[in-house]
Amino acid sequence: MGFEKLAVLGAGAIGSTIGAYLTRAGRDVTLIDPWAAHVEAMRRDGLKVTAQDEEFTVRVKAVHLGDVCSIRERFDAVFLAVKSYDSVWAAQFIAPYLRPEGVLVSAQNSINEDWLAPVIGYTRTLGCVVTLGAGLYEPGHVLRTSSPARPSFALGELSGMITPRVQALAALLAPVGAARTTTNLWGERWAKLILNSMGNALAGITGLNSAELRASPDVFAITVRIAAEALQVAERLGVQVEPLGGIPPQAYLDAARGEGREELRQTWMERGRSIGTGRPSLLQDVLKGRRTEADDLNGYVVRKGRAVGVPTPMNEAVAELARRLEAGELQQDSANLHLLSRYL
Repeated sequence: MGFEKLAVLGAGAIGSTIGAYLTRAGRDVTLIDPWAAHVEAMRRDGLKVTAQDEEFTVRVKAVHLGDVCSIRERFDAVFLAVKSYDSVWAAQFIAPYLRPEGVLVSAQNSINEDWLAPVIGYTRTLGCVVTLGAGLYEPGHVLRTSSPARPSFALGELSGMITPRVQALAALLAPVGAARTTTNLWGERWAKLILNSMGNALAGITGLNSAELRASPDVFAITVRIAAEALQVAERLGVQVEPLGGIPPQAYLDAARGEGREELRQTWMERGRSIGTGRPSLLQDVLKGRRTEADDLNGYVVRKGRAVGVPTPMNEAVAELARRLEAGELQQDSANLHLLSRYL
């Protein structure tokens, strides 16, 4: 299947990274975003990318959300890169601009395909698990914070089939980063959800970046409990969770019981070196004064846990602290970790 006309809805850090590299590769990509200053900067000066191995600026097609109604052609594929809590309205908004055979590709955190498919159609919704790191702190300038050698995307059909279109999308994304197809989208999604639940909210609560989180023994102890709870929920749901950043899920379940903890911590730190020193997206949201995705990460684990009868006290506590942070009742401080110690 050919994907000639593309769009990225949500030109934040991940969306801008995808759009910039695809545009540089000669693809016809329209970047759509509600941040007016960012759209105007891209229109005026192009989109600048600062990566670990290079820096470049590319002229992109940038459109404000309010100007999408002027677009006449329909898209073959739209990469959805908005926050999870914006998924449904964004899908409803872009649906009329998709070709009848066009697809919506969720390049988001959390697990949103269940909400997107009823809007777009189950056969027109695909998942894209993003594992590259990026930041966007000023209009028109995106930072790619993870190593270029790190795997960037896993694409899958909701059905688990490897279809020509999902293979074509993986090939299309190759200029952005290493992309592969998967027959286990839900297992990939849960792996990414758990990794985000382990790091994103803790970064927001403490103010620590990715590298600093990995260096903290206190953070490690909390993440083991977060992961073990989430893995128990996934198991009850019948999901076969893929490795968490290259680490077998069983290692976290064992560590939660006190087995192999030091070995896991050493591996955890080693695996984290390719992540870089970037800020997880939830920390970026806190710094920008925006609503966070805590309810779509740790909060998602809590809701699913309640549905299947699995207690998730650590995830619930982390989500609650993130809410307090959003509300201004809590200030960023690594000392906030002690508020979670009772759940270890």
